[in-house]
Amino acid sequence: MLKSLLIKNFALIDSLEIDFSEGLNIITGETGAGKSVIVEALLMALGERASVDLIREGEKKAIIEAIFNLQYKSIINTILTENEIDINNDIIIRREISDKSSSRCFINDSPVNLNVLKKIGDLLVDFHGQHDHQLLLNRESHITLLDSLANIENLKSEYFSIYSSLIEKIRKITELKKNELQLKSKTDALKFELNEIERVNPLPDEENLLEQELNLIQNSEILHNLANELNMILSEDENSAYSQLNKSEKILQKLVKIDSRYKEYYNEIIKASVSITEIIKFSNNYLSQIQFDQERIESIRERLLILTGLRKKYGNYNAIFEKKSFIESELNHIINFDEEIISLDKEISDLKNKAGEKAFQISEKRKNISIKLDKSVVLTLKNLGIENSFFKTVITQNEINKSTLMQSGNHIHVNYEGKSYSTSPDGIDDVEFFISTNKGETPKPLTNVASGGEISRVMLALKSILAESDNLPILIFDEIDIGISGRIAQKVGITMKELSKKHQIISITHLPQIAALGDSNIRVEKITVQGRTLIKSNIISNKEKVKEIARLISGETITETSLKTATELINFEN
Repeated sequence: MLKSLLIKNFALIDSLEIDFSEGLNIITGETGAGKSVIVEALLMALGERASVDLIREGEKKAIIEAIFNLQYKSIINTILTENEIDINNDIIIRREISDKSSSRCFINDSPVNLNVLKKIGDLLVDFHGQHDHQLLLNRESHITLLDSLANIENLKSEYFSIYSSLIEKIRKITELKKNELQLKSKTDALKFELNEIERVNPLPDEENLLEQELNLIQNSEILHNLANELNMILSEDENSAYSQLNKSEKILQKLVKIDSRYKEYYNEIIKASVSITEIIKFSNNYLSQIQFDQERIESIRERLLILTGLRKKYGNYNAIFEKKSFIESELNHIINFDEEIISLDKEISDLKNKAGEKAFQISEKRKNISIKLDKSVVLTLKNLGIENSFFKTVITQNEINKSTLMQSGNHIHVNYEGKSYSTSPDGIDDVEFFISTNKGETPKPLTNVASGGEISRVMLALKSILAESDNLPILIFDEIDIGISGRIAQKVGITMKELSKKHQIISITHLPQIAALGDSNIRVEKITVQGRTLIKSNIISNKEKVKEIARLISGETITETSLKTATELINFEN
C-alpha cells in the first residue's frame, strides 16, 4: 500500500504531505481545487514523463517522494536485487525535477534510471482516469483487456518471437524477389568484369616485384661496370686492397713476435681480410648473374602497363582482388538465387505453421476465459444497477481463401489444419465487446451503444473482475463516476468498497454516495497566502466527514437535511 506522499514545489503545491490508509481512500474538493494535481504528482513519481513547466513558479526543483509498504512482492524484489538496491519493508521512491530540464530518480536512496522506476511503478499502481472511457470505446483495446485476465503472457511471448521471425523472412524474400531482375540483368556485366580480371590474372604484389626486376635489368650495364671496378680495387689490381692487406698481415705478424702490443691490431687485419674475401666472393657471384635482356624488359613493361590499367580502374592494386572476390560472390548469389528462394519459402512455411499452432493455443485460452468474463461482467453490472444486461466477448478470425492468397503473394498469414488466417502481433483473433443494457435488445458493439454512465460501470466491472487475478496492490480512480448519480452512484461506491478489501483504492470523486464509504477521507482546497495561491489538503475527522458529504449534497450552504442525509450515507454500509 501507499503509506505517504510528499510533494514539494510542484504546480501550485509548495509543500504537501498526505498519509494514506488501507482500504478506500477518498479525495474530495471543489472543481479546480487541485485533486488531480496530487494524482499527477504520484504518477510522475512512478515514472511518468516529467515537465519543467510543473515546477512551482520561482523554484528551481520539484520533489515528489512516495513511501510504499509491501508485505511480499517477489517481482519487485527481483528488480531491486538486479539493480543493487537495498530491500527493506518499505520502498521509498523519490523523483526530483530540475528547472534545467533534467530529473533524478531514487529508490531506497539509490539512484536509478527512469526505465527501472517505470518498471517498478507499473507493478505498484493501476491508474484509471476519465480518458480510460475512451480506451474502452476503442475496440482495439478489448483484446488487451481480455488478455490481462487470460494469463497468457508466456504464450504470447512465444508466439511473438515466431511472428517476428516470420515478418523478417517475408521481408527478406520480398527484397530478394524485388531485386531478382536487377541482379540477373547485372550478370553479363559482372561476368565481363570478372573475365577481364581473370584474363590478366594479377598476382599479389606482382606490380612491385616487376618494377624491382625492371629496375635491375635496365641498370644491368651500370651494375656490371661497378661490380667489376669493385673487384679490381679489392683483388685484381697489383696494388689491390686484398694484396695490401696480405702484406700488412705479414708485417704485423713479424711485429707481434717482437712486441705483443701489436697482437690486437694483427687480429683486426685478419678480420678485415676475411671481410674483403666475402665481398669479393659476393661480387664475383653477382657479376655472373647479371644479364641484360631487352626482350624481358619489353615483356615486363607490357605486363606493368596492363596491371597499371587495372589498378587505375579500381583505385589501388589490392582493390583488384577485393573486386574479384565481390564479383564472384555476387555471381554465386545469382547462380544460387532460386535455391535461396526455395529455402526461404520452406522456412516461411514452417514459421507459418508454428505461429498458427501457437496462435490457436492463445485463441482457445481467450475463448475459455471470455465465457467466465461475460458471466462476471453481467453479474457485476447487475450489482451496479444494470439489471438486464447482456455482455458478450466476440472472438473471430479472418480465414483467407486460396485465391486471395495467390493474389496477395507473401501476405502475412499463418496456417493451421490446412487453413490460412490473417494474423497480427496479438495473434489471429479479433476481439470486440458486445452489450445490451435493456431486456429484449440485441447486443451491439460496446463502442456504439453505451452511454457515459454505462461505460463508467462497464469499466469498473472489468476492473473489479481483473482485480481478482491482478497482483497490482494499488488502484487509482480519477473521477470514473462520470455520468452516474443517486442509487447507481451508491452501487458503484459499494463495488469500489468491495475492491478495497483486496486492494488499496485511492479515488477522486464528486459523488457523496461514494465519498461516504471512504475509510479515509482527504479534502483538497486552494488557499491564498501572501498573494499566492496554494493547494492544501488534510485528512478529515469523522465529524468533518459528515460536513464534507453534506457539502457534496447541497453545495456551500449546508442544511440540516443534507447533514442528516450525509449521516445516513455514512452509516449505510454499517
